[in-house]
Amino acid sequence: MYELACPGCNSPSFYDVTDHLLICPLCSATFSLDRESGHKEIYNDHFIVANTANPVQVKGLVVEWLKRLNHRQDLVDAEYFVTNINGLSVPYWVVSVEVHTQWKGLVQRQHKRRVDGSHGSDYLIERGQFKRSYRWAVSGRHNICESWGLTRLHEPKEKVEVSWDGFPLDSTFSRGQLQEARSEKTAYESREVFNFTFSNGLAVVGVQVGEEEAMRRAKNHVEQYHLELAKMNCDYLTDVRSEVEIAGVQLLHLPFWHATYVYRPQTVLRHFYKPKEKNVLLEGYNTGVLLGELPIKQSDKISINAIVCSVASVIFLVAGIAWHKAFLLVSLFCLVVAGASAYLGQKQRETDKDTGSLPSVNEQAENAA
Repeated sequence: MYELACPGCNSPSFYDVTDHLLICPLCSATFSLDRESGHKEIYNDHFIVANTANPVQVKGLVVEWLKRLNHRQDLVDAEYFVTNINGLSVPYWVVSVEVHTQWKGLVQRQHKRRVDGSHGSDYLIERGQFKRSYRWAVSGRHNICESWGLTRLHEPKEKVEVSWDGFPLDSTFSRGQLQEARSEKTAYESREVFNFTFSNGLAVVGVQVGEEEAMRRAKNHVEQYHLELAKMNCDYLTDVRSEVEIAGVQLLHLPFWHATYVYRPQTVLRHFYKPKEKNVLLEGYNTGVLLGELPIKQSDKISINAIVCSVASVIFLVAGIAWHKAFLLVSLFCLVVAGASAYLGQKQRETDKDTGSLPSVNEQAENAA
């Protein structure tokens, strides 16, 4: 930390000079620092989306979200406990891009007609092109995993496996609203020139990544995204070319709330389920749920089934020895089911750990049932 004078108000404050941009805590001016020459230059394209939520409201939203997922809403208050709530205003570089993509690939014929007898005649060569525009958001932090869930915000409408951390701002930051929107404007349209007062109590995180790196990452993200989209149009993609035109770049602080909760069932399930802390991520503008972990995932259900079948196997084994040998067959069946469930549960946990995937907001209600 070094003491520097702000070029806007000339007031001295302490700054982390390793950050790409520095923010004055007194006048909210944003400026860059050349550490070799000491030259300071004010950066004007810095905006913030106002935070409109508070911890009490966030807790209520988490409880409401859980009630919508639970078929026994009367038990939510007794079985679910919000353990922690934390809010941050995180910097994102918003890169306005237009992407033109041309693709070529092979599509299998519906009715195979081998004209020349070659295998290649089973496929047709198809070509196509599409164009899309985005306000692509790229994190302004070096460690994109320092806040839970911020690397998994892109949930495309297409069945595409996301392997990048950026996301289209307009379609992402407004989803999952549980209440009526406070404003008809999008988060981007409601942005204000950066001022600490608009954070409304949230800790404002510093900017570590520069414009050039953000534009490079945004270009890589959209190219990879369009590659996956092109693959959906054919059976075998042979060529794809994307031209990315960058129209502008702005720095935008976005409000996020991270809440954790614990599920402690009051039914017989409590004997088989070990309570684990789960996460919910909300945006602080229209208070929508962006991501959330279900209290019981598929791997948990499979593990519980393995335990129940193991206990049933022992019970039927005793019954088979004491009363009738037919129970031994039932015991063997339960043992096989228990073993298969244990194996599938382990594979599912490994898959969840490797991919880090979460069910989308739209899929969570279906999975909860």
